[in-house]
Amino acid sequence: MLVGLLIAAQTVASPPTLAPFKPFVGSCWRASFSATTTDTHCFEPIYGGAHVRDRHEVKDQGKIVYAGETIYSADGPDLVFTYVNSMGGVGQGKVGSAGKLLGFTGTMRASPDKPEQQIDTEWRVVDADHYKVRSLVKTKAGELPPTLTFIRVKAR
Repeated sequence: MLVGLLIAAQTVASPPTLAPFKPFVGSCWRASFSATTTDTHCFEPIYGGAHVRDRHEVKDQGKIVYAGETIYSADGPDLVFTYVNSMGGVGQGKVGSAGKLLGFTGTMRASPDKPEQQIDTEWRVVDADHYKVRSLVKTKAGELPPTLTFIRVKAR
C-alpha cells in the first residue's frame, strides 16, 4: 500500500542515502507501552556514516526485558535494514521515504523457533523532538496496534 509506493518512488529517484535517518541520529528516543514499560531507541552513525545503527531496549520497571539492534544501509537501489534481538530473532527488509514519512516492509522471526512475521510499519516525524510509529499489521484480534509516540530523551 503506501509503503510500497514509497519504495517504488525511491527506486525511480536517485540512489538511496541514509538522509531519512538524519532527524534521529545522535539522539535517544523513548515511548511508553504502559506506566512501567518503555522502549528506548538510540541512533548513531557507524563506519564513518556508511550505515546507521539503532539500538533499543524495552524496560519494565527499570529492568531490561528485551533488546534489539537495527542496521540501516544503502544497498544498490534500495535502503535496507537488518534487525537482530536478544531472543535470537532476525529480521530484514526495505525502507521507503517521502518527506517526513518512512515506511518499513519486510519479515522477521521473533526467535529462531518462531514463525516468520510480516513487517509493515510507518514512522512519521512530527517535529524535532517527536515521531510516531504505527504498525499496519493487524493483531490476532484483527485490530491495528496503538500508535506509539517517541520523544527525544537525550542528544548523544
